Amino acid sequence: MSAVRKYILLLVLTGMGSLSHAQGQNDSVFDARRLTFVRAVSGEPRLFIFLSPECPLCKNYTGLLNQLNTQYSGRLQIAGIIPGKTYSRGEVDSFTRKYKITYPLYIDLSLDLSHYLQASVTPQAILLDKDSRLVYKGAIDNWYKALGKPGARVTEHYLQDAIEATLHHRQPLIKRTNTAGCQINDF
Repeated sequence: MSAVRKYILLLVLTGMGSLSHAQGQNDSVFDARRLTFVRAVSGEPRLFIFLSPECPLCKNYTGLLNQLNTQYSGRLQIAGIIPGKTYSRGEVDSFTRKYKITYPLYIDLSLDLSHYLQASVTPQAILLDKDSRLVYKGAIDNWYKALGKPGARVTEHYLQDAIEATLHHRQPLIKRTNTAGCQINDF
């Protein structure tokens, strides 16, 4: 890992001490001043994907997430977030190599970002516009109805539809979905 990336990771994970509280039920707007560590480059929206290296669903979605990263490069910032202290940097790096992940992965050791954005499962997508307003929160698509219960085929592309709407300065038709996945633990 480069020195610059380590420094950014340090800023992301240690510069958030004041963010340990969760947003209230109305989390449609996040305090942009508190999200300066993930400020949009050139006004780009930001996508946070909460992942776990051991979660089967996370593993299954790595290809699609890499595709989205390529497709929206230069128009959308994507960051993978590994919540908690369960995984070492080495384990995360191994996960990155094995699944050829093309976007940065950060470990949220203190769970500050996870709590602030109210992430509850992995995989879970949280899309913010350039002004840190919540655009979409939930499942990537409707492939999985529940953990261990994939559907026959994907018929709804919730995340991609939300990204497209955001990039075209529209509100997505679906702003929230239930998310099937592995629970994020508070450790």
